[in-house]
This record gives sequence, C-alpha cells and structure tokens, in this order.
Amino acid sequence: MAVLSFHCQNYKAGALRGLDGHNRRLHKNHVSNPDIDNTRTCNNRIYKAPEVSLYSDCKNLIQKKVLANGNKVRKDSNWICECIFSYPEELPLERLDEYNALILKYMSARLGEDNLVEAVLHLDEAGLPHMHASFLLITPDNRLSSKTLITRDFIRSVHDKLPLVLQHHGFDVERGESVPDRKSGRSVSQYKKDMEKEAKELDQKLDNMATEYNRLVDQYNHLLYDAEALKAKNMEKAREILEDREISR
Repeated sequence: MAVLSFHCQNYKAGALRGLDGHNRRLHKNHVSNPDIDNTRTCNNRIYKAPEVSLYSDCKNLIQKKVLANGNKVRKDSNWICECIFSYPEELPLERLDEYNALILKYMSARLGEDNLVEAVLHLDEAGLPHMHASFLLITPDNRLSSKTLITRDFIRSVHDKLPLVLQHHGFDVERGESVPDRKSGRSVSQYKKDMEKEAKELDQKLDNMATEYNRLVDQYNHLLYDAEALKAKNMEKAREILEDREISR
C-alpha cells in the first residue's frame, strides 16, 4: 500500500514572487534547485494559475475580504500556506490528475475554495511527481490568520482523513507517519528524503573535492617535472660555458 506524502509551510508576502517563479517556472535558471530539468518542464501541469501573479492576486483578495471588512493585516503576517503532495510510485501514472483533483477538492473544502490561488504539478524534478497547492490564509470571518487555520490538529486531521477519501475513490493509500519535527513541520518521509538529498549533495561535494585534489596533484607533478627539466638544461648550459672557457685558454 502507498503512503500519503503531505507537507505544508507558511509564507509571508515577501516570499511570494520567488515562490510563484519557482512553481510556474517563470525563470530558466534554477540555482537553488539543480534537480530541475528544463527539457522536461513542458510536462508540468498548472491546475490553478493566478490571474495576475501570486503576490498580486493575494494582495487583491486580502484587500477585498480582509481590509474591506475592517480587519487588520500585520507586516509579519503569513499570507499563504503551500501544501505539497507527492504522488506515490506504487500508484498508476494514468490516475495522477485524478489523484490531485481529489486532493484539491478536499483541501479547498478545508481551507476555502476561494483561498486556492495556485496549484502546479511538477514533473521536471528528480524524484516523485509532486503538486504545490497554495492557499491564502483567510478565515471564514475574513481575518488573515495562519494560527487559526494551520494548526497541529489540522495537519494531523489531513493525515488521518485524506487517505480515507482517496481510498473511497479506489486509491490504495494509507496514512503516513506522524510529524516528528515541531519546528519545521516535516513528516518522517519528508525528513528521510531531505536527509537522502543532503547525503547525495555531500557525496557530490566529496567527489568534487577529490577531483580538484587529483587535478592539483597532476599540476604539481607537471611543475616538478618542468623544474627538473629546467635544472638539467641549466646544468647542461653551465657545462657548455665551462668547456668554451677551457678551449679559449
């Protein structure tokens, strides 16, 4: 049986432009994520795109629903929660869109259909296909509040109830492990993936260091050879000078 992979993180206003650029691949250079293959980006799918941009759409909705109703927005407020769902490798790829549609329907029911501002499926990265779904954090009483909406009980209930919804529609998916990391909110499966990624990056760094060391050793050996050759040439030249002096006498 496959395991539900669910991870979420809150973002403030200043992060939205970069997040939107990453999710919709608005730029070709991906310095922060070298695993992105631009030749496969055309396979990505946008289930919900912002009308203008992620930042502009969120700002307009906050103006219309929060500020217009007399509620305040602090400068350090979280604006959105981005939920990431990986598609288990045990499930058939032909049901990928159906799987994500069910998730979006469920999450929209929990967080508000109007609050879904962006949803993108990535198929151009190493690892499993995964969907980024961004929800504006506006409560039913028109307040901007991540503390009200994204609680530990909410995260736990998604892990508990969403697999049941997916099972009802024929997906052989079970609940994942509990969230062990209180600060980051990472699930056990996500934590393991992060550790595996860090291990691969460390191995790559070690390989690069070994390659650079071997290059420097070769360079040193070449310099040593050139120095010996120059020394021999100088010795030969010195002998020739001494021989010429002897002859001139």
